[in-house]
Amino acid sequence: MTPLASYTADYPRLVEAAAAAAGLTDPVAFTAGTYAYFLLKSATRGPLVPLQGVLLRDWLTGGRHFYPGTKFGLRLYTAEGVRFARVVAHLDTDYADDAYDFYVVARADYVRLFRLAVRASRERGPGEVPPVMPAGQLEVLRQNTVGYLDRQNLRRIKELGGRAKRGLLLTGPPGNGKTSACRWLKNECLRAGYEHKEVSPDAYQAARRACNPAAEVKDLFAVHRRGVIFFDDMDVALRDRNTVKETDDQAVFLSALDGIEVNEGVVYVFTTNCPLSLIDPAFKRPGRLDLVMHFDPPDAALRRELVGRWHPEVRAGIDAEAAVGETAGFSFAEVEEVKNLLILRHLEAGAWDWAWAMNQFRENRAELAVRDRNVGFAAPSANGHR
Repeated sequence: MTPLASYTADYPRLVEAAAAAAGLTDPVAFTAGTYAYFLLKSATRGPLVPLQGVLLRDWLTGGRHFYPGTKFGLRLYTAEGVRFARVVAHLDTDYADDAYDFYVVARADYVRLFRLAVRASRERGPGEVPPVMPAGQLEVLRQNTVGYLDRQNLRRIKELGGRAKRGLLLTGPPGNGKTSACRWLKNECLRAGYEHKEVSPDAYQAARRACNPAAEVKDLFAVHRRGVIFFDDMDVALRDRNTVKETDDQAVFLSALDGIEVNEGVVYVFTTNCPLSLIDPAFKRPGRLDLVMHFDPPDAALRRELVGRWHPEVRAGIDAEAAVGETAGFSFAEVEEVKNLLILRHLEAGAWDWAWAMNQFRENRAELAVRDRNVGFAAPSANGHR
């Protein structure tokens, strides 16, 4: 049979099996798209059920609530009394994953389940609050990303002859909130139904080594619908060509970013620890990069806000204001590391010992600062280090 004939033969059997396992009448099949995460997050996960006598379990432990735990079989769910099933039966690589990975619900509950998923997508969970950053900076970040992609906003921009794409560069020393800002933006994209994509330096280099590198790199910059593309630590492609030798990488990168073909409905978010003075001027020109946001070490007010978000038991065990004062000059990541050491000490000794945590932090950083220290098995050096 042709792939299409094969699929049309398989599909009714899969839907029928799912309906029988979940006890559904008049079943409707659907793919949840960007609402899948929120639908499953709000549902209670039920048992795995064999599909036509076959069940292939998957020992994937990460993201346990979202992933079905099977490569071939059915997973049952319940959300606010609505029963539905997920069919996982990857049979033919000629089809997109959704062809053999979809959901089934009773027709009478179809609209209700959709509304439940939409409502869940608008609710904020504990890990989805905005990162600690200056209020004005947070609003600028919001307006230039998820706010910029608002459908009415984009339509008006195009009507007035503006560019329907945006480029942001998040820069600053490591540990001061760039990654946290991107993680929050990703959650906002999920909530708004926008596409999001993450491009690492490894992914970029893999595209450059592909059989058709121009096409592969171009695909890294493309979205199928409105969305945000995150480029993390893209120093190789962004550094000034007068100071580095990666001219070919940069030419391909800049062409994909702003070549002859116009990308619309997309926001590019680049992060780098590289000083702005070392960024290639060709990248910084308007139309490629529209806004630079600096993420500096937090002042006392921001450190106070960060400490204020710690678990109540941790805050009750220390002098919070003293903690804010003693971490002057620390990055967000460094303050969080002191907290982590504080918790580990509490688990070991049963006491909240802030002084010990600070001393241990300084000792650890001093150890890491020893440049001639070998990692692993090695002969002792002249200063006695291994």
